[in-house]
Amino acid sequence: MKKVFSAFVCAVILLCGCVDGAVAASGTSAAENDGGKTVTFAGKKYTLTFSDDFDSLDSSKWAYCPQQKRQDAGGVWRNSCSTFEDGNYVITCDVAEDGTPISGGIRSRNKFEQTYGLYNIRFKMEKADGLWYAFWLLSPQMNDSTVGHGAVDGAEIDIIEVVPHEKELYTTIHWDGYGNNWDHKGEAFPIDDSFYDTYHDLWFLWDKKGYKLYLDGTAEENLIFNLPGKKYGKGTCKEPCYMKITAEYGTWGGKIDTEQLPAHFYIDYVRVYEQRK
Repeated sequence: MKKVFSAFVCAVILLCGCVDGAVAASGTSAAENDGGKTVTFAGKKYTLTFSDDFDSLDSSKWAYCPQQKRQDAGGVWRNSCSTFEDGNYVITCDVAEDGTPISGGIRSRNKFEQTYGLYNIRFKMEKADGLWYAFWLLSPQMNDSTVGHGAVDGAEIDIIEVVPHEKELYTTIHWDGYGNNWDHKGEAFPIDDSFYDTYHDLWFLWDKKGYKLYLDGTAEENLIFNLPGKKYGKGTCKEPCYMKITAEYGTWGGKIDTEQLPAHFYIDYVRVYEQRK
């Protein structure tokens, strides 16, 4: 996640329907079949390709993100900030004794990558100013300085980034590398304190047309973002991406409030599906 939001003007979408709403009985819905191995979503069949309930770190699916400095607030990722408790992957965000802001993350790089699909994650976050939480996708081509054709040949797809300081949930598409050609576009959805300390169910659809995000249900009233590829990336990403689940500090997150720490990011499960051919 590389952010320069001073150059980013988010369009705040105000929708009917509650952030904490349940799955509606009408409209678009995800219906499970075969014990969850397949789902029907918007009238199309999808097959399970990845699933993790986080009883422990499954090294065939995930690795810890590199223990390195992140962003511009002196924060670092540390493996010790990642634990597995009560069927959750837990990222603990804190400030070390030497004053270093610490957090962590995992990624599926070189273990699981997919082009297009339906991504489902159940999570809970604790409110703390100074950091942000994220579930995102990344194609290796984003590190290639030669790209320059929009998101078609590689992208960073920030499915969600929750920034307590901003009181918003973001979805952002980045393309054309992280150099001079870098560009991005996204949207913001307003949240308040009631969003925190409770589990949320998120569905993200990435297909040839673009990207759609559903929150706490898969009916039409739960659709908070509809991001066509022609507007969000000059074309939809066609390259395989791996997943990342992270928490980190940065100036975008605002001033660190140590009285709110430690703060935790709980992930109950992640499931990924691909459309049946």
